[in-house]
Amino acid sequence: MFSKPIFKQSIKTNWKLWAIITIVASVILSGFIIGYDAAGYASIATAAEGTAFSSLLSSMDSLLGNLENFYKLIALILGIVYVVFTANTLVVSKVDSGSMAYTLSTPIKRSSVIFTKSLYLILSVILMYVIVSLAGLGASQLQYNNVTGYPITEDIEKASETLDKSEGYLSEHLYLIKDNEQAMRDAAEARDMDLDAYSIYLGEVIKDHSYEEAAEIITDERWDIYEDDDDMEDDDIEITTEELIENPAMILTSNDALTAGASVQGISVNEYRQFLADEITALEAEKNEENKEKSQPNDELLLQAVIDSSAKALNMNSAQVEDNLILIKDSTALEASMKATDLNEEQIITMANHAMVSSARSVDAALEFDTETYFWLSLGLLILILAMSSVSFFASTLFNRSGLALAIGGGIPFAFFLLTMVQQLMDDAPVILEYLTITTLFDTDAILASGEFGWGLVALGTIAFVLYAASNVIFTKKDLPL
Repeated sequence: MFSKPIFKQSIKTNWKLWAIITIVASVILSGFIIGYDAAGYASIATAAEGTAFSSLLSSMDSLLGNLENFYKLIALILGIVYVVFTANTLVVSKVDSGSMAYTLSTPIKRSSVIFTKSLYLILSVILMYVIVSLAGLGASQLQYNNVTGYPITEDIEKASETLDKSEGYLSEHLYLIKDNEQAMRDAAEARDMDLDAYSIYLGEVIKDHSYEEAAEIITDERWDIYEDDDDMEDDDIEITTEELIENPAMILTSNDALTAGASVQGISVNEYRQFLADEITALEAEKNEENKEKSQPNDELLLQAVIDSSAKALNMNSAQVEDNLILIKDSTALEASMKATDLNEEQIITMANHAMVSSARSVDAALEFDTETYFWLSLGLLILILAMSSVSFFASTLFNRSGLALAIGGGIPFAFFLLTMVQQLMDDAPVILEYLTITTLFDTDAILASGEFGWGLVALGTIAFVLYAASNVIFTKKDLPL
């Protein structure tokens, strides 16, 4: 079935377009990743709420969410351009020009010709998006170190210079920053925080890292225990960082988890035990605390009132204070805020610290890289492009004229793309649009939210398989104008 000469000819004819599309897609994806500004995009997304672009920008509060527009729009259109023109070049253009007659006059069977050409298109698409995906992984790792380790943020970059340590090493040993006063000052300045707020922030990050390491060890231990237990689901066996944050007492049951957590904290196992005991006591006290009347919306309104009053007292606009919350602690600003809100100085400083820490943690969360989610985004895009290519290839084998094949084989995929554009730009797009394009089967929202998306990818794979199979049958049996 496979013809090596036909395959080589297909490569020779189409490699330039393949290389151009692959390079362009890789560069654009890398640019999306390298140029990502977590804090900046969050502000833009907030400002765009209620506009026609809100659906496009709402996901930009995370690195992978920011890539959604690349996968749904840019990578899709680039892939469509490649498969439409390549499918046309592989079959119908050769029939139209008469060169197919020469090919079929050789001992190579017609079934081998069409099978090899379809195999070339499939493999070229797969190779293209494997390279593009690897380029994205490389860009994220080089820029943020977040594929194989913890994200490297501005404070780590600055502290690494002060401590003369590598950024990657320091991201896994943050206690070194905490143990050095000058490193603390430099790191705090890099994150636009004062020492008080940065100390709180760093303590929370180190604690979460210790819980994350402990969660992996406890999960591995549970796998050893329940691997052959059919009554236990994978989610029941896995212990997450969030579960340990809510119940740190679970760490006390594993010596290896205690050792790993203590290592992240830079303290002894006994000291880490005491740390966990203090955390457990604090959590119990928080649960037992009563009469908490303030809700989150009221907290946000109070913070905005503090920002506005501080800005007025300092002869600045609110946006400037919001971008540099340290200004709230200025004596003049504090006095104005106390008058405006009836809060005391300690409450306002606590609120400012909380706001700075929350903002910094949001940036950290935005830079986290979930390799499983990235894999499914990449695989989903690949299957979608293969489904698009099957439409173009089917048209290329169905018709004998290039113009008609391009109109159908290119028109349908481009129509799907335009419908996707409309859906992305409209917050209240008609529901019927979802059923007029196969791109909705590639549900990036569900992938990013760890929802149900598998059946959509299966459907796309089925479309690709059926149309490629039909193309082979049609071309083998049809009458050609030879």
